[in-house]
Amino acid sequence: MTARAHAADVMNRARPGHRTLDAEVEQVRREARRRFGGFVLDVANPGSHFRNKERRPLDNRVFEQAGALGLLGFSLPAEIGGEGRDKLAWGVVVEEVARLSRDPGFAVLLDISVEITELILSSGTPELIEAYVPDLVAGRRFGVQGAYESRDPYDYRSTARLDGDTWVLNGAKRFLAGAAFADLFVLFLRDEASNDMLAFLVEKDDPGVTPVAMDTMGMHTMGLGQVILHEVRLPRTRLLWRADALSELNTYARIRRTMSACGVLGALDGVIENCVEALSARRRGGRRVLDYPNVERSVGELRMLLQSARASVYRALDGTRSPDRDPYFDEFATVAKHHASECALRVGQLVMSLQGGEAYMSAFPWERFMRDILGLISGQGSQEMLLMQLGQRTIVGLEGRRVREEAAERAVAKLADGWWALHAVAHEGGGEFADAARAVVAAAGPATVVGASAPAAPGAGDAGAGDTEARGTEARGAVAGDADAGDAEARGAVAALLDRAHALVAAVRAGRPPEALPEGPAGLFEGRLAGLAEGAWGLLACGVARETGLLARLLQPCTAREAAGDLPPALAEGLLEALVGASVAHRDGEGRYAVAEGLERVLIGGPRASAFAARLRRALDGGARLRGGKPKADGAAPAGCGGEAAPLADALVNSLLGRLEGLPALLDRPGAQVGCAAGDGGRSAVELARHIPFVPVLALEPEPVAADAVLVDGGGGGEVRVRVAGPAGFAEGDRLALAWLPASGLSAGELRPAVGAAVAALLPGGWVVLPCPLPPKRPLGAAAARLDLALAGGRVPDDGEVEGLLAAAGLGHVRAAWDDAALGLRLVAARRPA
Repeated sequence: MTARAHAADVMNRARPGHRTLDAEVEQVRREARRRFGGFVLDVANPGSHFRNKERRPLDNRVFEQAGALGLLGFSLPAEIGGEGRDKLAWGVVVEEVARLSRDPGFAVLLDISVEITELILSSGTPELIEAYVPDLVAGRRFGVQGAYESRDPYDYRSTARLDGDTWVLNGAKRFLAGAAFADLFVLFLRDEASNDMLAFLVEKDDPGVTPVAMDTMGMHTMGLGQVILHEVRLPRTRLLWRADALSELNTYARIRRTMSACGVLGALDGVIENCVEALSARRRGGRRVLDYPNVERSVGELRMLLQSARASVYRALDGTRSPDRDPYFDEFATVAKHHASECALRVGQLVMSLQGGEAYMSAFPWERFMRDILGLISGQGSQEMLLMQLGQRTIVGLEGRRVREEAAERAVAKLADGWWALHAVAHEGGGEFADAARAVVAAAGPATVVGASAPAAPGAGDAGAGDTEARGTEARGAVAGDADAGDAEARGAVAALLDRAHALVAAVRAGRPPEALPEGPAGLFEGRLAGLAEGAWGLLACGVARETGLLARLLQPCTAREAAGDLPPALAEGLLEALVGASVAHRDGEGRYAVAEGLERVLIGGPRASAFAARLRRALDGGARLRGGKPKADGAAPAGCGGEAAPLADALVNSLLGRLEGLPALLDRPGAQVGCAAGDGGRSAVELARHIPFVPVLALEPEPVAADAVLVDGGGGGEVRVRVAGPAGFAEGDRLALAWLPASGLSAGELRPAVGAAVAALLPGGWVVLPCPLPPKRPLGAAAARLDLALAGGRVPDDGEVEGLLAAAGLGHVRAAWDDAALGLRLVAARRPA
């Protein structure tokens, strides 16, 4: 009989043998208790209460015994006598030591000594390593770090100057843990000559060095103090880093924050355990105190605080093992330190409340916990400073990601510049596109072709025919509209390259991709034209790779074979190399390919992806029409229509709705409608209906879509219905709260009456929004955008044209409400007075 399945059997999907982080942590915790628990309980803890009361620091001999046990060398490299364990394991040891210890500063001091040893090791100076590291690992010496001055590192008052072969140090460092009994100090000072930060190894017995104890609220056994430097003369060998010691300090602070949080975790665990144990014997009203619901609730909150702090700290510890970790700033370490400290403060409040009067008596540990935890909070950056750093990091990170995304899309747009430039160079016909093509050639500037051949153009649909043709005669000359003898041959070379490109697209779309990528522009041209040709080939590779799914597969690093999918391997490899050459993708040292980071948002799906696909397809199709001398194809959508309507509708609802005064309320009015005059077969209307559900959308579409027809779109999360008004135009009875009127698809003569009709159909207070092209500022990009639009049956309105028409129609609040340079689109909005 088949065993009955349980919910856990269905929900738990861990692979066999999987080891969780909790299991790894628990194993190290057990090891720490077995190896070091007795030492903490029998050696470090006795006398801690009275040491704290008398403000006496720990005896240095405790650290020597810790060294003999291997505690100090636990995470240090094996070549210096350590065990080489990772920082996750060491953090768990620090936590367990802090949990068992009656002195919360003990675990902190252990880690400080370990990290000072690591700082000396990182200097790479054999003399310093041989002189100090063995004693530090054995616990015979104790070292601390000093940087704090409450000033910018490049504005330190503590300075160093080079006097011959001797460094002379002056200044003071305060708030050093262990300063009262330390043997060594790693001090960060400003070089008077270069203003750079330097780090020196200073001994307490060096002439001019004066440690001074500090009187603090808590942490009385940590030996907190200051170090005063007066004309301290050190040999050059005591300089740890010759430059940029700030980077080393940031690396030190990064790991100290995590380890400081580990100490807080242990202290939290210990105080919670002791608090519950102390309450277990108390009774109120004949019942145990622990049986009262409010007490149970408080204890539950204590546990929640401990576990949430652990989750944050363990995440930071696990991150220390990542090779991709930022060497100078660890966001998770900063979060862990801040969160653990906040949890500790709340734990202290709850414990004080649960313990009542005892919580205020120095004979019990609760009062000391509160004082000491405040001392731990101030170390490694105040809570406010941590939040400021996280805020700065977040802002820079988000803005940096947006810059990378926009730069990646603009990089593809620049590839399109080359695509259109080559088509314009090869275009010999007149007609409606001649002026736009000549403008592109003029904007492209002088270009030369050296050693170019003009192979015969392959037949339509034959992607590889041109690859086997013998090279023709050498073509040389200027290709910038000049009329010298080389122009014809140069145009022939460009035309042959473009014909191979369009044959590839046709073959792929027909389901007959060639075995290999056709011959590209490498070696055909030089100078400006060579760069344009490479860009054009990159645009071709990008468009074909997107249509075949190869580009999306590069969202996850993969080999050429994995990226190929159903494509012939040689063709996939050719496309990948072209993408790498165009900086659309990159190849790592293991031969795996991945798409450029900024392109992720246009490949994962959604409105942005549809716009990216529409722009690529429009370029490929428009170039084919220009090469073939064909007019605008049915269904071609200019900028701001078709596939590009999705991000515009998304921007309207999620970015603009609250800024278009009164529009949300107007859309809620009974009978209100949204009108769309995009003329793109209803695609823009469908997108508006998706983003503004429950408001009827009326599409103004030319023939052959019949009036009163209903457009149905069942994709994208549900059926969308749009009523078609037909080509007659909007009527005053349409009661439009919003009129959507893409400007690029209308000629100058059509735009004015279209605006007038839309305004007449608007409800008082209604808005008209016009998606408009936003050409790039670079001359070639602007000319290419105009040619692209012309081939799709659109145009770029003149500067101020749209705004002037809206104002002339009696509308107010006329403004460019939104723009996106990477998309090359903007939204101009205006409101009908109420």
